[in-house]
Amino acid sequence: MKRNYILFQVILIVVGLFSCSYNVEKKSLSIEQAYTKLKLPQEPDSLQIQSIVQVSRIWGFVKYHHPAFASRSINADAEYFCLLNDVLQAPDSMRNDICSKWISGLGPYAIRDKEDDVNIETFNDFNWISDSLSLGKSLSESLMKLKDADPGNNQYVKQTPVNVSYIETQYAGIPQDDMAYRLLGVAKFWNAIDSYSPNRNLTDRPWNDVLAEYIALAFDRSVGFSSLYSKMVSELCDTHANSWYVPIFGGRFVPLMCKFAEDRLFVTDTCSLVSNNFKIGDEIILIDSVSPIKRLNELTPYIPHSNRSSLLRVGSYATLLTAKDEVRVEYVREGKTYTSMVSSVDGSKFINRRFPPQNVPSKPEFKEVADGVGYINIGSLTCKDEKDLEIFLASHDKLIIDLRTYPAEYDVLHKLLPTFFFSQAREAAEVLLPQAHRPGSFIRTTISTKKTSDPNKLYKGKVVLLVNAHSQSMSEYFTMLLQTIPGSVTVGSQTAGADGDVTKIQLPYASFYITGAGICYPDGTNAQRNGVKIDKVVELSAEGIMRGVDEQLQAAIDYLQRVNI
Repeated sequence: MKRNYILFQVILIVVGLFSCSYNVEKKSLSIEQAYTKLKLPQEPDSLQIQSIVQVSRIWGFVKYHHPAFASRSINADAEYFCLLNDVLQAPDSMRNDICSKWISGLGPYAIRDKEDDVNIETFNDFNWISDSLSLGKSLSESLMKLKDADPGNNQYVKQTPVNVSYIETQYAGIPQDDMAYRLLGVAKFWNAIDSYSPNRNLTDRPWNDVLAEYIALAFDRSVGFSSLYSKMVSELCDTHANSWYVPIFGGRFVPLMCKFAEDRLFVTDTCSLVSNNFKIGDEIILIDSVSPIKRLNELTPYIPHSNRSSLLRVGSYATLLTAKDEVRVEYVREGKTYTSMVSSVDGSKFINRRFPPQNVPSKPEFKEVADGVGYINIGSLTCKDEKDLEIFLASHDKLIIDLRTYPAEYDVLHKLLPTFFFSQAREAAEVLLPQAHRPGSFIRTTISTKKTSDPNKLYKGKVVLLVNAHSQSMSEYFTMLLQTIPGSVTVGSQTAGADGDVTKIQLPYASFYITGAGICYPDGTNAQRNGVKIDKVVELSAEGIMRGVDEQLQAAIDYLQRVNI
């Protein structure tokens, strides 16, 4: 055994595998030094891709589990470049031994206190680390042992009350076609999701299958980093995630406000940025000879979306993207087809006007929409409106709360609404909070409503909650708690399916927001991707849009008028 070990050491030296130091008592090479030493293949073969995938996964696992990365002297990104270089410059047969030696070189560590496992649930299966056929016995055992390590205060991830915060370097000014940093970006993003997203198992494709595709794509020079990142982030199936698809597809817009209904695109606001002849209800059938739904299908891989409803919401303006200054638009009005040349506008002038339902009044919107039926827009309601709300509720025995927009104020949920609507503290939701010190795990916390402090102010009428694809994040969370009102009914269409608090991941070239926590109903039903539960589904119809009718609001009114209090 001793002879074999000496021989192995000689081989390592001969092939130059000690280009980087892994001794925690010393500093890592700087990222610049490690980058200089890294030699990547221009056109990697399948075995090299396989090696990069394995290195990327092992590196990410160790980055979040090993306490060495609590030290500021250990640069994880530099370690990635070093490890990657060592593996790629060595025979494939030595890959596992190199990775195993790297882990060992990071130093000893303590095993975490098993008492910390109380109430901890695991979302990552970790099955891959026990695959001794692929990893070899030594590497597999090293990873399995490391899974139970106490990682200490990792410098790359911090616990927050609502999720985890990623601490990463921005790397401004690096070339956009640099393969090394593209690989680093892919590895960072994949591992961040793998280790800390309680929603990693809700994607259309198994998360384990995603990494190899984007490692290979990172080497494709015909694919810009914005396209690479946009497609990769879209794999999350998360409406919270932002994307670079606007500049990818031209960065200019046909300045119309539209909605999809029955997979058809209709004008809902003619907009005032440029003069045009469109009217509300016009159906857009072709934009430069391409149908809106075909255009949407082209865009779909680049648009992060939790579900079809949120895709159509974003697609209602994304399909209007163009690189041209003038666009030929064909549309139908009252059965006749017309053609118009429309000047496009820069995206920065249009982007803030894309969600008409979010343009709510600054003052609280209390109004009567039918005899005895009151209406409140959650997007304008604040805690300062308590007295006005009390008066309004007293004069209406039927109420619609419109949650098809973003709430104006978070405190409304816990300070104002309980006074009037929550007779008892009732379980409304469960939050799945990722744990910084336990990669791949979360704590489940039950959220209950707050009981009113003044039972005399409780609203005794019938309540309808109104939702659609514009109901996202805080709006969905509000809805889940308001659904505990006895006898309340939720009317509308599928919500955005992005409920938990957002967190940001900084990658080379760009940063992205994602849903950082999981949100479920008390029965375990995921609000992420699914959206909130709906009692009466009302989809937008082509006829309704052409007539300019708010069909969801009308359905809520019709329901309340049929109900006896």
